Amino acid sequence: MQKKTRMRALKPEPNIDQSIFSPDTVINGKDPGDDVLRRFRYQITFAGILCLLMVENDEYEELFCEHHEDILVKYTDQTYTGIQVKTKDLNLPPFNIEDESITKSIKRFILLETSFPGKFKNFSIVSNHGFDQSKPNLCINTLIENIKIGTDVLKPRSKTLALIKKLCLETGCDQNLAKKVIAKIRLRNYCSLNDIHMKLLNDLKNCKLLKGATESKLTQIAELIIAKCFHASSLSISDDNAILNYMTGNSGLEDIINQRIKDKCVSRNEFNSWLESEKTIPVSLLLKDRIQTDDSTEGHRRLEIKMDAGGIDAENIGSVKDFKFAFEQHSLSWIYKNPDEAESKYTQIMAVTKNLCKEIYDEKEIAKSKSNGQEMLVAVRKEIKERKKNEPAIFLDCSYEHVIGAVGVLTESCKVWWTPKFEIKE
Repeated sequence: MQKKTRMRALKPEPNIDQSIFSPDTVINGKDPGDDVLRRFRYQITFAGILCLLMVENDEYEELFCEHHEDILVKYTDQTYTGIQVKTKDLNLPPFNIEDESITKSIKRFILLETSFPGKFKNFSIVSNHGFDQSKPNLCINTLIENIKIGTDVLKPRSKTLALIKKLCLETGCDQNLAKKVIAKIRLRNYCSLNDIHMKLLNDLKNCKLLKGATESKLTQIAELIIAKCFHASSLSISDDNAILNYMTGNSGLEDIINQRIKDKCVSRNEFNSWLESEKTIPVSLLLKDRIQTDDSTEGHRRLEIKMDAGGIDAENIGSVKDFKFAFEQHSLSWIYKNPDEAESKYTQIMAVTKNLCKEIYDEKEIAKSKSNGQEMLVAVRKEIKERKKNEPAIFLDCSYEHVIGAVGVLTESCKVWWTPKFEIKE
């Protein structure tokens, strides 16, 4: 794997030959564009996660990106939820009612309620950072709950009175409407900026519609979902006919508007059909062919790469990883009980399991690509069950799950393969 270039500070260090500096080795701290795009990617990835939620819940009908709100959810009863996604550096305090961005969000919600009375069942603010609960007079959630139970939040000289007066002044609404909208707000503390992509991948693994998909296929679908939501978030029109018909006088401006709104929409039925068809399309790039983002390939990642290349689905890989952990804990218990025997027990389990896997690898002619890894895994499981039944002492005190875990350990250490051998870039 190509080594990462060490990035230098923006300002060259004194007493160093400045001829060695060039734009590709110096960070530009004055251009925040990359950080803005990272935060926007967080928002559209969250929209993708909501698209998956639509798959599992027939209460949802459509989702719109950057249409009246960051994300607009439409339900089958023709009501809506408006969602604002707020990101913040973790070294800054969590959000409270004095944050200007929170005030702006509530103002947007009030304007939506005014423009579309009775259409919004609730509003939501999602944050990577969370909401300050250390001071009740500044806590957004405390304000929401107090309004819901009828507590007087308009006490003289209070922070909440100042907030509501400001909202009324800037939106033209009265205090009752402002309180009504605030009571509809739901707060959601979500994952960090760096973890949002992994959250999408995990949700894909749990999606019933994608059961049996490999890790590579799920990774590819995740990227496609982000691209789909990015397209919906951008001001683009996919059908040029709407523009051409308007320019030639064959249609009115409303056709362009309708096409623009359509392009912002992800419908539940269309998204489900797209997932169904995408699952059957061959993967263009396996995990083993992708560029690793880390300086080294960790053991568990080697397991994923090797089993994924063999066509083993993500659910089965997850099970092997879980059993591997269970086996490692079990083998540690041998050390605590009798350190002198622990090594010989471990060696026996590894030797028997490795030989079992090698026999099936050869029988299935995996090296010649006559069978795939999924077929080999089924055969390995069957053989372990048979040997535990007919030769119970061979695996000592290990359960069936422990032996599968040993297979995982051997896969990590490249003693067991599920495909013809290939180089794993470190």
